[in-house]
Amino acid sequence: MSSEPNRLQVFFTVLLGYCVARPYKRYVESFDLAGNEVVLDYGSGSGRISRHIAELLLSGKGHLTCVDVSKVWMETIQKRLKKYPNVDYKLGDIAALDIADNAYDIVVVHFVLHHVEKDERQEKVDILARKLKPHGRLFIREPTREQHGTPAVEIRAVMSTAGLHERESRMSRSLIMGEVFDGVFYKPPV
Repeated sequence: MSSEPNRLQVFFTVLLGYCVARPYKRYVESFDLAGNEVVLDYGSGSGRISRHIAELLLSGKGHLTCVDVSKVWMETIQKRLKKYPNVDYKLGDIAALDIADNAYDIVVVHFVLHHVEKDERQEKVDILARKLKPHGRLFIREPTREQHGTPAVEIRAVMSTAGLHERESRMSRSLIMGEVFDGVFYKPPV
């Protein structure tokens, strides 16, 4: 993962999240949450996606776990989501955290996989797949540019190797990120 962000990066990232909140909210709405799900946000960063998830889960007594390796982002998200009692926070590498397997209905990986070292991606996705309940879904949105992204073919390969099945996917274009892969994968029953 990348190094800790500085205050200016945090400020502009949070500001950008507020300025373009509508696409993030629409993306979370596409998860079709009932509100009672248990959700893991892997690489939650500034909380752009997390706050919309937490809000949707609040009414149905669902729960959100935000995971990040950055102390700065963890402090940032805890401040931004302090009004949501249905959120807990885990700081550290997913491989070292005490997070139960087969515990989550949904895992979200939003613009994070490309920050994971290429030789560690399979291990991290394997761990995320273990965290999902049978029939659980993993939502991934990832830039695919060669210099700053993960190619769609690699995303599909690591998901498949982790035992996840593709439900749907599409390519879109983002003004900032360029070509983006949006995918939904599910964990088949045992």
